[in-house]
Amino acid sequence: MSRLHSYMSTSTARAGELSDRDATRGTDPLTEPVSIGFPHRIFVPEHYESGYAYPLLVWLHSDHSSEYEIDQVMPALSVRNYAGVALRGNRLSNRSSQLFRWGSTSTDYALNEECIFHAVEELCEAMSIDASRVFLGGFGKGATLAQWVALRNPERFAGVVACNGPFPTHKKALARWKNARSLPVLAMQSADSKRFGVDQLIDMMKTAHLAGLNYRLMRFSATSSEPTPAALLENPPGNDESFEGSLEIEMLKAANRFMMGIVTGTPLSLGCEPQVLDHVPWPQ
Repeated sequence: MSRLHSYMSTSTARAGELSDRDATRGTDPLTEPVSIGFPHRIFVPEHYESGYAYPLLVWLHSDHSSEYEIDQVMPALSVRNYAGVALRGNRLSNRSSQLFRWGSTSTDYALNEECIFHAVEELCEAMSIDASRVFLGGFGKGATLAQWVALRNPERFAGVVACNGPFPTHKKALARWKNARSLPVLAMQSADSKRFGVDQLIDMMKTAHLAGLNYRLMRFSATSSEPTPAALLENPPGNDESFEGSLEIEMLKAANRFMMGIVTGTPLSLGCEPQVLDHVPWPQ
C-alpha cells in the first residue's frame, strides 16, 4: 500500500495547484491577497474557476510536522475537487525548529479553534468557496483537534476526516453531542499507529455509539516500509510510542469519496481494497 512521504517540501509548488507564498507572512497571491494573520498554506485547485463554489478542506497536520503536509495530502486526495488551507501548529516541536505541534491546554484548544474559524472566513472572502461545504480534516494530533472543534461546532462543517487521531478527551468535546449527531465523521486508523492503537479505537467506537454520533470507522493494514509524514529520524516508528502511524494514500482516496458523497448528496462507496476493513463491528 502506498504511503505519503517527503513532508517538508521547500520548493515552489506547481502553478495551479499550490500557491507560492511566504508562510511567515501568511499571505497568498490569489486575485486578492489572503491575510489570515498566522502561518498557513493554501491549496488552489487545478484550473481554478472563480465562478464555481468549491468545497474547502481545512487540514491540521500531525505533531512534529508543519502546514507543508498539505503538499502531500491534496494531490493524493484530488487536485481539482477542493480548495484547501493548512494551519501551522501553535507550539514548536522539540525535534526541529522547522516542525510544529498542537498544544494541549484549554487555552491552546480555544486559540486553535478561533484560528480555524478565522481562516475559513478569510478563504471564503478571497476565493470562490461554498460555505456550506467546509470540511475539517487532520492527521494524528491534528485529527483529534479536528474532531474536537467540529463536534463542538457541527453547524459550521459539512464533515470531518480524521486519520489516526484518537477521539478527543479534552473537556467539552461532547458539550453539544445531540447537535453533533448529524455531523458525518470518517475516522481511519493504520495498523502501525502507536498513538491510535486498538484500545483507542475501541474507546472511540464506544463513545460514538453511546452518544449516537455519525461515525464511520475504517482500519487500514500498513504493509509498506517507506517513510511517512509522521516518521521521525530520531525515533524509528517501532520504538516511538508517540508515532502517529502511516498516512496511507488509500486513506485519502477514501476521504475523497466520503467528502464527494456529501457534496453531491449521493453517498459513494469508499472503494476499499481487500486489506482495508470497511466495517468495524460495534463492541457488545
